[in-house]
Amino acid sequence: MKLLDKTKQTYIIYSIIIFIVSSITIYFTLKKIISKKQDERLEFYKELIARKIKYENPLPIFEVDDYKSDSLVKDTLYFKDTLFYMVVNGVEKHEKYRQLTSIENLPGKTVKIITRDSLVKNQDFILIITISVAIVILLLMITVYFVNTITMRNAWDPFNKNLEILKSFSVENNQPIYLKDTNIDEFKELNTSLEKLTKKINSDYSNLKEFTENASHEMQTPLAIMQSKAEMLMQSEDLSRKNLQQIKAIYLAAQRLSKLNKTLLLLAKIDNQQYKNKETIDINEAVERQLEIFEDFIDNKKLELNKKSTLNTKIEANPMLFDMIISNLISNAIKHNIVHGNIDILTTDLFISISNSGDQPKLNSTTLFERFKKESNASNSFGLGLAIVKKICDNYHWKINHSFIENQHNITIYF
Repeated sequence: MKLLDKTKQTYIIYSIIIFIVSSITIYFTLKKIISKKQDERLEFYKELIARKIKYENPLPIFEVDDYKSDSLVKDTLYFKDTLFYMVVNGVEKHEKYRQLTSIENLPGKTVKIITRDSLVKNQDFILIITISVAIVILLLMITVYFVNTITMRNAWDPFNKNLEILKSFSVENNQPIYLKDTNIDEFKELNTSLEKLTKKINSDYSNLKEFTENASHEMQTPLAIMQSKAEMLMQSEDLSRKNLQQIKAIYLAAQRLSKLNKTLLLLAKIDNQQYKNKETIDINEAVERQLEIFEDFIDNKKLELNKKSTLNTKIEANPMLFDMIISNLISNAIKHNIVHGNIDILTTDLFISISNSGDQPKLNSTTLFERFKKESNASNSFGLGLAIVKKICDNYHWKINHSFIENQHNITIYF
C-alpha cells in the first residue's frame, strides 16, 4: 500500500470515529444543558405559583392530606419526564413533558404544586442543533480530507518522479543523476544524499571495471610468457626426467591460472552488463553447434544422445553468452555421466532441458550453482561452469532449476 493511500485510510477511519463520538457527545451535552435550563425554569414557575398562592390566592388550592410523613413535610422537589394526554385539532395524542412536582409548606397548610414544560420543542431544538453541528463537522472533515490529499500529492510528486529516475539509473551509462527540486527539507536532504551516493557508485564501478580489465590483461602477458618458456624447456634434450616433470607441472599450473583468469574476467564482465547486444537465436542450431564440438567426448564415453524439439525455438539473447550456456551444460552432462549412460536434450521456445545419467550428487541443488563448488575432484575443474550459467540466467531474468530423480540429473532453464 502506498504511503498516501495509507494516510487516507487512517484519516478516514479516525474521522468516522471522531464524527460519531463528537455527534453523540454534542447531542447528550445539549440535552443535559437544556434539561438543566428547563429544570431551572420549572423551579422559577413553581416559586411564582407558590407566591401567588401565598399572597394573592388566585389559584385553586388542593391541600395535601395524604402526605403525613415527616419526610414529606419539608419542601421537596421531584423532576421527571412524563406523557401528557391532549387533544389538538380533534386529534388525540400524548406529548412528552418535563414535570416538576413540589411539596410546599405554606402557612397553615401543605400543598402540592405541579409545573410542566413541553419537551417536544426542546428535543426538536436539540436534534436540529446536533444535525447542524454534525453537518458542519462532516463538511469540515471532507474539506480537510481533499485539501490534505491535494497537499500530500503535491508534496510527494517530486519524490515519485525522483523514484522513477532512480529506477532507470544504471552504472553502465556512467552518467550522474539529476533529481527534481523540492521545497521539503527532508526530501532535499534525501536528494543530496542520493546524488552523492550515485556519484560514488559510478566512480567505484569505473575504477573496478578498469582494475579488472587491466589486471586481467597484465596477468595474461606473464602467464603467456611462462607457458612459452615452459614449452621451450620441455623440448630441451639436456633435461633430466625429474626436471622435465617439474617444468611440465609449472606449465600446467600456468595454463590453469590463465584459464581461471579468463573465467573470472568473464564473470566480471557479465556482472558489469558488458554483453548488452541481443540477437535472435535458434536454440536448436546452438545445440547442434556445441554437440559437434563435443562429439568425440560423447563417443569416447559411449553415451546415448536423445534430442527432441518443437518447431519454433527462437529467443532473444547475446549469441556468445547463449553458446556459453549450452557449452557448459553439455560439458557438465558429459563430465558427470557414466560410461554407456545417456544425455537427453529437450528444446522449446519456453525452456531447454538437459538430462544425463549419473551418481547421487554431493551438493544440493542450490549450492551446485555457487562459485568454486564442484562435484568432481578433477584438477582442471574450477567449479565455475554452472556459476557462469546461473549468472547469465540471472542477467536475462531466466529461471534455472536442477533436480536428481531416479539416477538422472536434470537442469532446466525457463526463458
